[in-house]
Amino acid sequence: MNKIFKNILTENLTIKIISIALALFLWFFVTFKGQTETSLDIPLELKNTPSDMEVFKQSVKKISVSISARERILKEITQNDIRVVVDISNVKLGENSIPITKSSIKLPRGIEILRIDPSTVKLLVDKKEQKTIPVRPVITGKPAKGFIVSDIEVNPSLIRIEGAQKELDRIRLIKTEPIDIEGISESITVQAKIDPEGKIFRIDKDIVYVKVKVRRK
Repeated sequence: MNKIFKNILTENLTIKIISIALALFLWFFVTFKGQTETSLDIPLELKNTPSDMEVFKQSVKKISVSISARERILKEITQNDIRVVVDISNVKLGENSIPITKSSIKLPRGIEILRIDPSTVKLLVDKKEQKTIPVRPVITGKPAKGFIVSDIEVNPSLIRIEGAQKELDRIRLIKTEPIDIEGISESITVQAKIDPEGKIFRIDKDIVYVKVKVRRK
């Protein structure tokens, strides 16, 4: 019996080795044919921010994710199919270094992550604060000849803002975008958007009504 098995194993050994090699080659060819690499810049999502804290600075807003997949799969996906989500429930006040790992990347099946850049994001965290501040309308231009501005009313005249304590401590008032009154000869009421002037905060209203009253000199 042993002799029979030995003959089966050794007979035409060269042909068998070639057959196995060919089978492996075909497997690799089918598996990796059409594999393509690409990179996508994905917005960084922060979740589970502590309710009493506020992230007011982060080193990056997007993460570059290099991926590999079959060409057909890559053609079908969009940036919305891939997400970079980081849990920051354990952040502390001040500077935090948060790792971006493969587990942070949410993506469809059949896609391999090759590289993540950067692999760490730095966050500055502060206490969350609210305050109510006055709105100052920004007026440009002049009324028609013979008229002057007699009064300016803003509704609402106060707006509540929310954000990081250090950021809000610098804000004493909030301005509107410019309102042009060039050449008017009667009172007007216009909608005006709030101008954040590069400051980072949230507001309960981003539009106010401004009434500009004019009268003859």
